[in-house]
Amino acid sequence: MARINATRVSNEATRVSAIDTRTARIEILETGIVVARLSDQLQTVDDARQNLDACARLAEPDRKPLLVDIRAAKPLLPEVRHTYMGERLDRSFAAMGLLVRGSPLGRTMGNVYLKIARPGIPTRIFAQEPKAVEWLRAIEKK
Repeated sequence: MARINATRVSNEATRVSAIDTRTARIEILETGIVVARLSDQLQTVDDARQNLDACARLAEPDRKPLLVDIRAAKPLLPEVRHTYMGERLDRSFAAMGLLVRGSPLGRTMGNVYLKIARPGIPTRIFAQEPKAVEWLRAIEKK
């Protein structure tokens, strides 16, 4: 079950600023970028669905940029990886930055995901978060 951290914006609306799932912390930065930080827990298909739902919820009502931090994540099983692919990603987000460990293994994990997923949105791999955020902000302004 996801734990939601919310901030009351007015009497009528509550703005969600962060959602904690079993395997990730998803938050929205002041810049409007949705950030998903995956933990080192082994993920199931249900975990992937919860994480993607939480990211999409924070991106609403616009298609915001998404930064996925997989530096601590374990490799995904094929069925879990498949859950993170496809139309939902393209429909919910304007661009995606994939933050990986700055090692050959980290880059390989990122490249394998991108080769299989083939997102229909602009996507790049980064080893440094500030560079990823800078790129996502530039994409958003286009």
